[in-house]
Amino acid sequence: MIKLVYFDFNFWRFDILRLCLSYSKVPYISERIKRQEWPKVKNNFPFGQLPIMIVENKKYAHTHSLAKFCALKADLYEDNELKALIIDQVLDWSNEVTNKIAPSIRAAMREKDLEKSKKLRKEFIDNDLYLWFSYLEKLFDECSLKKVFFNDKFSIADITAWRMIQWFCSGKLEYIDQNFIKEFPLLESFYNKMNKNESFINLNEYKEIIS
Repeated sequence: MIKLVYFDFNFWRFDILRLCLSYSKVPYISERIKRQEWPKVKNNFPFGQLPIMIVENKKYAHTHSLAKFCALKADLYEDNELKALIIDQVLDWSNEVTNKIAPSIRAAMREKDLEKSKKLRKEFIDNDLYLWFSYLEKLFDECSLKKVFFNDKFSIADITAWRMIQWFCSGKLEYIDQNFIKEFPLLESFYNKMNKNESFINLNEYKEIIS
């Protein structure tokens, strides 16, 4: 049995793993750790990070590695090496964007410095938000023939891209226009189609994320 461990809130790094497994009906269980408890247990985890995955009593970490493992288990990866590279690029893109917005999140949540957070968030919007989503749209345009899925076959790349767009359009990120995705018509269309994919939107994990 696969066990996934994360904090007691939803985030894409954790969500893509459980969405992937659930979509293909791969059994898993999850454990949540309260944020205030984290400093006490941090040293018990690989690299002092979450999420982690526990399989056969061994702990594994790093989002990309876990995502690839879950995708392989769920048959949502690719045998073709070049198509696998497309999936890997979407995963790495998500990490890059997260790393770029992270300083503004840390300033608000850890440092409690709202003015610093606002400044950093606006810098992110001016310098990175539209640029990096344009990179994702270009990748989608170049790789998707039918303009439905990144590889024209549903994969963890689509789950990951959907979850990132959902995060940025959720209204939970201050100062980011929820309608910014309209600047990227291919991604907006992709996102809307994902939100009508019955096999996907009927997942309990999907419903929990968007609630």
